[in-house]
Amino acid sequence: MIMKTIKQFSVLFLALIVTSYGWAQTPQTTTRAYKAFEMSVSEGLNLQAAAKIGIKPIYGIFGIGNQFLSENYKWAFGIGVGTHLLKQENQSVNLEYMIYHVNENEIWTDNFNNLQQIKLLYSKRLGDIISIFGGPMLNLNIAENKQVIAHTFESTFAPYDIYSNVGNNHTAKGWIGFTLGIRFDK
Repeated sequence: MIMKTIKQFSVLFLALIVTSYGWAQTPQTTTRAYKAFEMSVSEGLNLQAAAKIGIKPIYGIFGIGNQFLSENYKWAFGIGVGTHLLKQENQSVNLEYMIYHVNENEIWTDNFNNLQQIKLLYSKRLGDIISIFGGPMLNLNIAENKQVIAHTFESTFAPYDIYSNVGNNHTAKGWIGFTLGIRFDK
């Protein structure tokens, strides 16, 4: 299922690239293009980096992050989609959805270990290409907990939880978090 989701987002991302940076550059597509790179911190993924590309109403996101402030090392990579709810010269409000594959204490975790985030971000421009941003996030970690190849996997990714559900095959933990970062965009 995760591979199908990644493929669908890849097609969307490719379509956004073609419409934003197509072969026929017109003044209208050039002014509508959106590119950004950002670095941020949060309680779930302690350090994160994301590249964003698309057009101003909607953009694709590729992200990577790690959680090093816990007992075991964890890292994740993911894709997402975002939109500008408010876009002014010196400030903006963005709504973003990200889905990550989380790897815990190893290079690659074979079990399904998924982090989903919904972010509401406010950013304030500090210069021509630099902005700071922050905002709340809803987080949901869904991990496969059934026995696979003679071992049972239990995710320890969630820093805390306000929602928890343990099923026969999956464990879900949800929490509210906050992110703060710096963005380079034009």
